[in-house]
Amino acid sequence: MINKAIERFERNVVRTARNTLDELRSSQNTFGEMEYFYKVLNDTFVDLKKSTIKYIGSYCVMVPDEIIYAYGYRPVRLCAGNSVAAMLGDEIAPRDACPVLKASYGFSQMDILPIYNQCEIAILPMTCDGKRKSAEIISDYVPVIPLSIPMEKSEESFAEMLENLKSLAKTLSKITGRKLSNKRLVQSYKDIHQAQKQAFRLNERFCHTDSHISGSQYMAIMNSFCYAEPSEWANKVDEFCNSIDSMTTDSNQKRRKKARVLIAGSPITFPNYKVPLLLEQMGAQIVGDETCMSGRLLYDPVVPDDYSTDGILRALTARYVTACACPVFDQLDDQIYRLTEKVKLTKAEGIIYYVLRGCTPYDFELSKAEEAAEKMGIPLLRVETDFSLEDTEQVKIRLEAFVEMLEQRR
Repeated sequence: MINKAIERFERNVVRTARNTLDELRSSQNTFGEMEYFYKVLNDTFVDLKKSTIKYIGSYCVMVPDEIIYAYGYRPVRLCAGNSVAAMLGDEIAPRDACPVLKASYGFSQMDILPIYNQCEIAILPMTCDGKRKSAEIISDYVPVIPLSIPMEKSEESFAEMLENLKSLAKTLSKITGRKLSNKRLVQSYKDIHQAQKQAFRLNERFCHTDSHISGSQYMAIMNSFCYAEPSEWANKVDEFCNSIDSMTTDSNQKRRKKARVLIAGSPITFPNYKVPLLLEQMGAQIVGDETCMSGRLLYDPVVPDDYSTDGILRALTARYVTACACPVFDQLDDQIYRLTEKVKLTKAEGIIYYVLRGCTPYDFELSKAEEAAEKMGIPLLRVETDFSLEDTEQVKIRLEAFVEMLEQRR
């Protein structure tokens, strides 16, 4: 009975991920270069082939991948977005817990996804109550290293976070029996820095008035970075951007201008693309993604003063934590500034503020985001949902009304 239950769970997990990939592939804008990014997601969530890769996982974008590479491991993001896994996590987590954590619990419990069953250590930043309470649950399946994150931004907090990263390195050395390699640390910094440059290049083309890439495709590319080798990913993004640049737009061709929408709020994690795919079905053009899973590569690049281990760790502290616009921090100025600048950059006509049920930090930020939208003279729609498909029609009706309203405002 147990084996049959596991097989049924695996089939449903695979089907959910495959359905999202099928929807992405059926997009009107289809590029051959997209197949690399789809394959990364397919290999991670559909094929489920075990390999010899040794992973160290993390549950937040504030964990520097470079440190994990410096120990000879592959970093992987364990923040899950699968509705089937979240249903299983319901049996472990409280009813109102964040669905990302529920799905992560579900995958941790069931030995199915290689990124979980080949994960030797999980780094868990203490950024919200849900993650603080998760350490005990997750530690039943994999050794957990809690990572303290200062909740304010100041010189003192920077120094504290730098020491926390040094302590993380010491703990990793103790658990793995390996020393932190400065050579690998520097190389991974350079590789990820190059990937970041290509992410900026892609974002410029995504925000363009006549963008040839859809919002859901853009999110798939950015999400795939969490499961790819950074230098290879950067090369593929470069090829993808070159392909876009080679395309010409007929200036005489009259195309119906779509409502330009920016998505902000809780993380949108593959395969949970319910909201962006519905938005595009309603005829909207997603022109920006200010959620953490996509925006993490678009923080201002930080160049170290020197390439010593201390110099790299200082640069990583500045990039991953100081520059982070997550609402868990005491001050919301950074988040609202980034949102305002993104609206200006993309010429967005409206904002979809996406809130996962149980994700209280983003819900608390909503009032500030509404104030910012009002000052900019554009409407904002709060959409609260989870990973299930039960409320799809309800969400669809609200999005359709919002898009129609944007079109009428022109």
